[in-house]
Amino acid sequence: MKLFLRLSAICLLSSVLCLLVRAAEPADLGQGLTYLRINSLTKSAVDLNAALLRPAALVLDLRYPADEPAVADLLRVLNSQPAKPTLYVLVSPATPAAVAGILGPTSTRLVTLGVKDSHPAAQVVVEQTAAADRAAYAALESGTSLTQLISGKIEKERFDEATLVHEFKNGNHDAHPPEAGSAPGKEIPPTITDRVLQRAVHLHHALLALKR
Repeated sequence: MKLFLRLSAICLLSSVLCLLVRAAEPADLGQGLTYLRINSLTKSAVDLNAALLRPAALVLDLRYPADEPAVADLLRVLNSQPAKPTLYVLVSPATPAAVAGILGPTSTRLVTLGVKDSHPAAQVVVEQTAAADRAAYAALESGTSLTQLISGKIEKERFDEATLVHEFKNGNHDAHPPEAGSAPGKEIPPTITDRVLQRAVHLHHALLALKR
């Protein structure tokens, strides 16, 4: 029985470790774009070097890294790599000040994206709360795939002239936009979407379209 419990614990630990490794390794987002999440500057140094050496666009996620003493190495790595087509850097209000400080001095051209009050101030500000941003970031390590995290749609209230005409034709002569939170039908569980990462992907697609 004890042997069985030990084997079960080892299997569980291995599964968790594999999940964390997959979250830290570079991932293909399609159309020549790669995603690299930095949880630890020290442990991710090799992956970061390799990703920067590839002549392809890269999303570098620095929203919640640790190991501030390794910041000097990060600046050296960024400055020693050849120019990339595009480097998108994701930041957040929780990005350590020491990490944020290296993005300004670096000679590498990059675009920073993040929610309001990110460090450093994001060039592209995404409308999402810091709490929702953190939850979306954590969802990847909880098993949600990158595809799911970036495929969510931004829901916008749509009640235009065409909608009014449709309502009138169906006999509703007192049609008006629904009040917030009063959508008909049963409630649908909210989809976790990483808006910051999603915006980086959309920006990459837009730049590719402009080049065409």
